[in-house]
Amino acid sequence: MVLMSVKVTAAVLRTFGTAGSAQKSQEPLSIDRINTPLRHARHWLVAGTAPLLFSAATGCGSSTPVAAGPVEYYQENLLRYEDRVYSPTIHTVQLFKRGFELAPPITDLEGQEPLVLRFDDLQPNIENLSYTVVHCSANWEPSDLMPGQYLSGAMTDYLPSGQQSYNTLQPFIHYELEFPNQMMGFTRSGNYLLKVFRGSDEEDLVLTRRFLVTEQKIQVDARVQATRDVELRDAAQQVDLVIRHPGFYIQDPFGDVHVTILQNMRWDDARTGLQPRFMRDNELVYDFPSQGLFMGANEYRNFDLKNIRLATRNIARISFGDGGGLYEAYLMPEQKRNLRVYDNQRDINGKFLVRNDLVDGDPLGTDYVKVHFVQPMPEELGAEVYVYGGFSDMQCRKEYRMSWSPEERSYKATLLLKQGFYDFTYATLPAGATVPDLTAIEGSHFQTENDYLVLVYVTDRQQRYDRLVGMRFVNSIRG
Repeated sequence: MVLMSVKVTAAVLRTFGTAGSAQKSQEPLSIDRINTPLRHARHWLVAGTAPLLFSAATGCGSSTPVAAGPVEYYQENLLRYEDRVYSPTIHTVQLFKRGFELAPPITDLEGQEPLVLRFDDLQPNIENLSYTVVHCSANWEPSDLMPGQYLSGAMTDYLPSGQQSYNTLQPFIHYELEFPNQMMGFTRSGNYLLKVFRGSDEEDLVLTRRFLVTEQKIQVDARVQATRDVELRDAAQQVDLVIRHPGFYIQDPFGDVHVTILQNMRWDDARTGLQPRFMRDNELVYDFPSQGLFMGANEYRNFDLKNIRLATRNIARISFGDGGGLYEAYLMPEQKRNLRVYDNQRDINGKFLVRNDLVDGDPLGTDYVKVHFVQPMPEELGAEVYVYGGFSDMQCRKEYRMSWSPEERSYKATLLLKQGFYDFTYATLPAGATVPDLTAIEGSHFQTENDYLVLVYVTDRQQRYDRLVGMRFVNSIRG
């Protein structure tokens, strides 16, 4: 009876919390609103109608990730299977392969070279944080595997205790984790989501991060070429590929093989759904797939804040801020580049590097700076404008949205960023769009240097998960 009461209560709360009306969503949550459905639940138990609630709970419950469908009610702490920060005090999240801060978060199943997670908490108290990982399908939905089937050792573990910053105007707590480690390892390849949460409550989320575990079972031959579309030849880049799998049996090449192509590690514009055009021996030939056509965009803009004692690359001036007590950096205004010829400006393809040259790169001694962005425009655009880059998780997040200043005829934004070297670009997001446009302000050129990553998954029907059996990095200039 106790177990039955718990299930009925959960079903009532789920039904009550997801009732679809704007009026209910605006009412404050009160004890009376909670107690009323619970009193009805006790009545239903006595009346013997509880099985109907059990059926409703079974039908409504779902493990489908938020990314797979629309969200009726937005909640900051609602788990999303993407790179996301759930706490407003968390800044400067980095996840990379140990030894190179700009390396993507990819490790090999056999060698399991550690990945490094770093982030800062700008609130003053050190928290007890834990982490776990979730295995996902090729489409970033939770897989059917239980944690014990893809993890060795502990299922969850504590993060090392945070460290206090030193000699910084903005105090913060710095956390750092290396994994896989002695406490936790991986036994399956594929997509993974790292979850960091407070204490032992996995719903009290701090952040989530995507990473990949590969096993090289096949060979991926990829290259970037000019598109066959004459109208886009000067602006677009075409990724072509051939998959070779000698010694690796693929039962259904059209249903079991899933290919994903990323440009500069942008998951918001991941290309999927590729199908081979030809099959010969142990080869799958894709022959200029339409999903592999990318706009070349432009080289990223960048600025250097590794030393705030002097104005460096693309910084007009640095001053000590009023009231906030932090240094403020004002970037040089630049005209929009959509009609300009290609300029071979070196960049790091949207990434960022945290460093203070005066403390030899120690993240604990690297301060925060208020950075002022300004983009002059002849008139206001019919879409939202964002500052976009690795520091925004390659997403158009609301805290990076720019505001239009009619007096100065410019878009402006002020962001709190840690010292270092930053790539960024200005992206537009039209109403109703989910993928930002990096070309409306910046322009697009075939000559632009971009990094592409081709990922090949094969569905293992016996073990019920998508294996990441091949990957290939290819550069549009260096190959």
